[in-house]
Amino acid sequence: MADEISLTIPREPDFHRVAHLVLGGLAVRLDLTIEHLEDLQLALDSLLDATDPGFEQDVTVRMRPRGGSLVTVVGPLSQRVLEEVDGGGDGLSLRRVLDSTVDAVEVDGDHVLLTKQVARG
Repeated sequence: MADEISLTIPREPDFHRVAHLVLGGLAVRLDLTIEHLEDLQLALDSLLDATDPGFEQDVTVRMRPRGGSLVTVVGPLSQRVLEEVDGGGDGLSLRRVLDSTVDAVEVDGDHVLLTKQVARG
């Protein structure tokens, strides 16, 4: 499987389930473990939930298998969220949640790239 799945949804929490459904379908095709799927869902929810009032632009979630990993791109995100992802912080910050659930986190413009190794060893 190659290519990319792209999903654009409103920011309302009710639409997060649609992103979960797509991610779950992709997980089945990639033969992901339930632990990998739960990690990816938690990382995705953390970004989708970290929204600012007034930042109402639809969010796009792009998922693409690459080698032994799954890359998920989420955005556009507000400047505050991007700074929290990029800057880390103490306590249970957004960056700490992402670092504990995926293998790599990168800010690219107004999007965040999440990479999760999915190949079984």
